[in-house]
Amino acid sequence: MSNERTFDPGIAKSVAHLPEPPEYWSYSSLKEVESCARRYVLGRATYPNLWAGRGYPQQPNPAALFGDVVHDSLERIIRALVRVGCTSSNSTEAVGVLRELGGYSSVAGQALDSRLASLGGNPRLDTERRARIRQVLEDRIPEMRTAIQGYLQRMTLVPQASGWSSSGDGPPACRPLGAGSHPEVALRADHLRVKGRVDLIAVTAGRADIVDHKTGAQDPSHLDQLLFYALLWDQDDVANEARTPLGTLTAAYPTSEVRIEAPNADEIAAIATQTAHRVTQADERVTAAEPVATIGEQCAYCAVRSLCDAYWRDVAPDRPGPSNGLWFDYEGIVGERNGVKSWWMLDEHGGKELLLRTPPGRPLASGQRVRIIGLRRDDHPDVEAPVATLTTNSELFVAVGDGT
Repeated sequence: MSNERTFDPGIAKSVAHLPEPPEYWSYSSLKEVESCARRYVLGRATYPNLWAGRGYPQQPNPAALFGDVVHDSLERIIRALVRVGCTSSNSTEAVGVLRELGGYSSVAGQALDSRLASLGGNPRLDTERRARIRQVLEDRIPEMRTAIQGYLQRMTLVPQASGWSSSGDGPPACRPLGAGSHPEVALRADHLRVKGRVDLIAVTAGRADIVDHKTGAQDPSHLDQLLFYALLWDQDDVANEARTPLGTLTAAYPTSEVRIEAPNADEIAAIATQTAHRVTQADERVTAAEPVATIGEQCAYCAVRSLCDAYWRDVAPDRPGPSNGLWFDYEGIVGERNGVKSWWMLDEHGGKELLLRTPPGRPLASGQRVRIIGLRRDDHPDVEAPVATLTTNSELFVAVGDGT
């Protein structure tokens, strides 16, 4: 008999086969499950009736993709610079390396192509939306170039020890880190079941400095993440076999840096104790019979809110939408057709509460219960009821069960 747990959100093709706790927790996964266990669990469940991919298909976020492209570009350029012994992006050798790579814009463009290619098969991303996202990000390549240059110009690289190579596209293998600058280092603390991937670690004879690249605005959580990485470096007996002490921890932004000193031994011990407790609680949240939903401001940006009854019951009805041009989410029942491109939407009692305009080719059926993400509120002088438009950016989900 299978012990697999499932969760039925009542949406067509979206029965979730729930995951078990991960072998290792990361800083971001701990934060996510602590913010909302349901979002974490549904985001990582499998949906065999929906697609063959892992997790719930994500609606690509151009801002997040921008950051990913900058990170990917930095990793590739730093690896290339370190490989030839460059200590600065302004050196003669660095100019030659960048010329071989095709320049900053070319590196960013190739990273963008790679990121967009990884979105293949996503049922929430049609050809038109993919093209729009590509255009938005291609238009921002000059901005990416400026950001990449800003990080590199403030960066001093440490030549790697003889015999140590950072060649390849992935993070360094699990082995002792010798002297040098090492991009995208995978660290883990086995007994705590936590791991992380550090953007850059510079190891010298007497210290190791950690740098984390951030493309958004400064946030206190960035410093918490650096302390998490400090714990990993202290506890990783493979990467830090030589027990090299930490020096500084830096959150690097496109035009500035925030630097803090590494925690001392007592502070590391306290972080370890706290982390062990967080891991235990995270495991319990994931293995609960039904993932608990935490209602808050984060709900408006949740990638799985289409599946969350708590969101539609407690949050969506109160979201703004009474004024022309605003965007909102809506759940209702499809009533009678009002015209070639519009339908009346009904409340629980069959009353007309919204006139929904639809683009050509978006089929609806009277009696369907639907959840719509991203409706645009419009006005019409001849209609007293609220009017909303289902745009090409809107997403419509059909509820199933209970006769609807």
